[in-house]
Amino acid sequence: MKEYIHRIRSNCKTWELVFWWIFRALMIYAFVAGFFRTPFDISDPLQVGANFIAMFAWEIFMIFPEKCFVRHLPSLIQDFSIVMIFAASFCGKFLNFYYDSRFWDSGMHLLSGGLCVLLGYEIVVAMQKRDKKPVSIPVALLCALCFSFFVSTCWELVEFTMDQVMTNPAKGTIGDAQHWCYALAKGTPKEATLFNPKDIGRWPLMDTMGDIILNSVGAVVAWIFLKIFPYHHGKKFDVNAEIEANGSEKEKEVITK
Repeated sequence: MKEYIHRIRSNCKTWELVFWWIFRALMIYAFVAGFFRTPFDISDPLQVGANFIAMFAWEIFMIFPEKCFVRHLPSLIQDFSIVMIFAASFCGKFLNFYYDSRFWDSGMHLLSGGLCVLLGYEIVVAMQKRDKKPVSIPVALLCALCFSFFVSTCWELVEFTMDQVMTNPAKGTIGDAQHWCYALAKGTPKEATLFNPKDIGRWPLMDTMGDIILNSVGAVVAWIFLKIFPYHHGKKFDVNAEIEANGSEKEKEVITK
C-alpha cells in the first residue's frame, strides 16, 4: 500500500490531486442530491455514481504492473478526462444543461472527439514505453485518429443500448440518452438540432448523426494539431530517440561484459 501511494505521489503533482478532488466533491454532492429529487429517477444517482468511479481511472491504472501499458499513461490524461466527465454528468445530466443549453451536447461531442485523439496518442506512447520500440509519427497519429473514431462509435452504441433497456412504455419510462424523444425536447433548446430535419420523422436521427459529425470534426482538428506539434516525437522530446538511446546503452553494457 505504501508503495502504491508513493507511486501516485511521484507520478502526479500536488495541484493535480487538489484539482481532481474539487470535481469529485461536487460529484458526491450530486450523487446524494439525486436521491432527494422530485420526481425521483434512479438513473440520475446511478449515472453520477458510475461517472464518479470513472474519475479514479488513472489511480486504478497505477495498480497494474509495468507490463500493462495503462501503467505508463501520464496523470495529464486525468486532468482533461475529469473535466469532461464533470461537464457531462454534473452539468449535463444533474444541472440539465443537455436540455437547457442549446449547444452543450454539441460542444461536448466536439471536444471529446479531439481529446480522444490526444488520449489515443498517449496510449501509443505508453505502449512504446512498455515495449521499448520506436513507432513512426504517421503510424502513431493514424492510431490516435482511429482510436477517437472507435470511442465515438462505442459511445453511440452505449447510448442506444441504454435507451433500449430504460424505455418501457408499460411503465411509462423513457430512455433518452440519444435524445430521440421529440416529446421531451419540444419547447426546449434541444428541439433545434445541428441539421434541422426536412421531415419531423427524421428528428431522432439528427442527434446521432450530429454527434458523429461533431466527433469527427473534433478528431480531425486534433489530428492536424498533432501533425504540426507531435509533442512526444518532437525536437525537445522524442520518445523514439529515448528508446533507441536506452537500447544502445544496454548493447554497450553487454559488449563490455
